This record gives sequence, structure tokens and C-alpha cells, in this order.
Amino acid sequence: MEFDVAITGAELVDPETGARKATLGIRDGRIAGILDPGVAVDANETIDAAGKVVLPGVIDPHTHFGYAQSFEEDIATETGSAALGGVTSILSFYRQYQGMQPAPYDELPELIAAVNRASRVDVGIHFGMLAESQVDEIAKYAGLGVTSHKFYMAYRGPDGATVGMVNECDDGLLLEGLAKIADIGGVACIHAENTDIVNRTMRQVKESGAEGLAAWSKARPAFAEAENIRRVAFLADHVDATIYLVHIGSKESLDATRYVRESGSRAWVETCPHYLTHTYDSPVGPMAKINPPVRTSDDVEALWQGLIDGSVDTVGTDHCAVPKANKEKDIWSAAAGFPGMATTLPVLLSEGHHRRGMSLQRVAQVLSGNAASIFGMTGKGRLQVGADADVVICDLDLERTVRHEELGSSCDYSILDGRELRGWPVRTIVRGTTVALDGELVGEPTGAFISR
Repeated sequence: MEFDVAITGAELVDPETGARKATLGIRDGRIAGILDPGVAVDANETIDAAGKVVLPGVIDPHTHFGYAQSFEEDIATETGSAALGGVTSILSFYRQYQGMQPAPYDELPELIAAVNRASRVDVGIHFGMLAESQVDEIAKYAGLGVTSHKFYMAYRGPDGATVGMVNECDDGLLLEGLAKIADIGGVACIHAENTDIVNRTMRQVKESGAEGLAAWSKARPAFAEAENIRRVAFLADHVDATIYLVHIGSKESLDATRYVRESGSRAWVETCPHYLTHTYDSPVGPMAKINPPVRTSDDVEALWQGLIDGSVDTVGTDHCAVPKANKEKDIWSAAAGFPGMATTLPVLLSEGHHRRGMSLQRVAQVLSGNAASIFGMTGKGRLQVGADADVVICDLDLERTVRHEELGSSCDYSILDGRELRGWPVRTIVRGTTVALDGELVGEPTGAFISR
């Protein structure tokens, strides 16, 4: 059979069908054939991947482009970092920042143009629902290819000031937004932290003189998230909406997600790589400040168990290109957020597959297949004939020390700097075109907007 590209000698790992030794053939940007190893192929380019594994390209459903620098600047730099990490598709939360009054997202055409002009990988968008004027246009956004939106139960009052957010979405508007999400068959992404509790505990802990990541964890307690998870599920059930619970990072919150799912709520659960690698005792200090905070080693192991047993559906990075200068402060002044896309796959391979016995099929599910299904990303997240040829070739035995200088982000640090990880991507292919090879970017930007 004739192909543009043939990948031979590798073990292919599909989220649905599992692992098999096969040749993968690519034609016109799509997977055109999966053949037994002995079948002869005719291809313009043959990639010998003997001894390696081929996974569907990683889908990162949770990033924040346009947070610390402009949206287009983030597209130009951070999608390159993503490609180096085996990420082929990204969904980015977009909202107005730094005290801006929330307004309808009339800039969507400009955002799409920036993606099509400068991105190394494919990028779709979720909008942050901060005001009634935005909630009113949910049906309009669906017609333009944006079918998922984020509702912040946190970040009102002093809590909102910590991230420069004006959030007018109270529970009444949240309920209305959930109903509109249900009407379009979309997904409501939920940042579940009780902002009233956090406003008080944050003030009290700060006034006590406490410092460090442990103080930040105490200021934003896990029970405030767990309570909100139960409450938003109750509201979503009332209007038959599907919710996606972002950045779950504690055992208490994970147990709350299990409770609402067992009660019949349509709820998907996401964790982030930092909740799998860091605790509030980490020596990186404020560099790992994030909302919700990193917790304890018991929480880390609970999240790994949730990934393995199916309680957690996806891994999103919450990637923010926050510069080091904004992090090297006391815990109360340091900015929240940090980069993570380039190291997520190595973390799952090293800490999940090698250390904890997580199957490669499960890795493919939580890093690709599930996100594609949840967010309606047609053609993404699987190694099957007809799917987009979004592929990452991995060397499971490659050991590297994390060095931020090699990760392609505009950020001058990684919270994993100096850590040894085993299992790295060596080639990233987006719609049939190699975009990263052996730790280097290849070619010009060819990413496209993902309309859903």
C-alpha cells in the first residue's frame, strides 16, 4: 500500500483496543492503514521505530494562553513547548484578565487567526464565563466551534484579586449557564472552590504569619473544593448538564467526585501533573504555588490510584507561562501558575507506567482518548484508520534530567528542574507532519484551530 509516511517496528497503543505490534501508515494527514508487521509498504518516508511505542498525540484539555503574556505570544512559544512534550492538541481557557470588565468574546476571529498563523500544534478554545453578557452568548459560541466553557465558583471578592479577575458569576448565573450548556450538548468546566470560605481562611492564615506552600494549602482548604463539587453536581443534575471538574488535587475532593458520580451525576474528573509530583513540603516553594494548592504525599498517591482505577478521566496541565520573577516572592505575593506541557507525558511514563505499573493503554486513555471524547474533538485521540495522524513516538527507556532550557517554553524554570524521568517522546507528528524530533522543533508552524 502507498503512504506518505509509514512508522514501522513499534508497538502501537490505542486507548480503545490496547497495544499491538504493527505498521502505521499515514496519507493526507490521516491514519490510512494499520498493518501487520510483515506486510510490505510503499511510503515516501519510512520511520523505523523498532523498540519504541507509538501513542496517540497527547491532548492537553487545560491550559491558559494569554495569562502572563499575550495570547499570540503564548501560541508562538508554548505550543512549541507542547510539541516537544508529545502534545498534538490543546484546549485553552480564554478570558479577560487583570481586572478587565468581562465582555462578550467578540475577539474569537482574532484568536482563531492567531492559532492558524503561529501555532505548532492544533488548538481549540474554552471561554471563561464571568458575566451574564457572556453566558447569554453560549449558543452563539457553539455555532462558532466553541462548545465548552469554564465557570469559576472561586475568585470573587479578595479571592478574585489574587488572579486579577472580575467574576460576576454567582450561583444564579451558574445555574443559568449550566442550563444553556445542556441545551447545546456542551460541557461545563468547573473550578470548584467555595470562594466565601476561601476569602475568610486566606485572610486568617495570612494574618497568622504562616508562610510557604503549607500555608497556601491551609488558606485554600480541600474541603472548600469538596463542598463545591457536591453543590455544582446538584445544580447540574437539576438542568441535566454535563460537568467537567478541573484540577482535582486532593483525596477529599476526589472522594467527592466519586460520590457525585455514584449518585448519577454526569461528571468528568481531571487532575494535573503537579498533583502527581509535588506536595506542600516540596523545596521549590512558591514556584509551585497553584490554585487549588498542592497537598500531601497521601493526596499524591490517592490521585495516582484514581488515574489507574478510572476515578480520574484526564490529565490537564493548567499550563501558565508565568515568568520566574513573578514567582520568587513570599507565598502571598507570588503569582499562581507555572508551565507543564513539555513534561506531562514523561511524568505519566516515569511515575505512572514504570513506577506504579500503569498500563500504556491507560496512559493513552487519560492523556488522549478521554479528552477527545469528552470535548467532541472529532478525529483526535486514537490510533485508528480515519483518525488524524496525531502521533507521538516514545522511548520508554530514555532517561533525561529535566532542564527548563530544553523544554521550549518562554518560562525560565520548571518545577521539575533537576528531576530524573524515564520515558520521553522522541518524535511528535501532527496531522502527518513531524513537528518535533529528538528534543528539537522541526519546520514552520502548521497548527490549526480545532472547531468543535
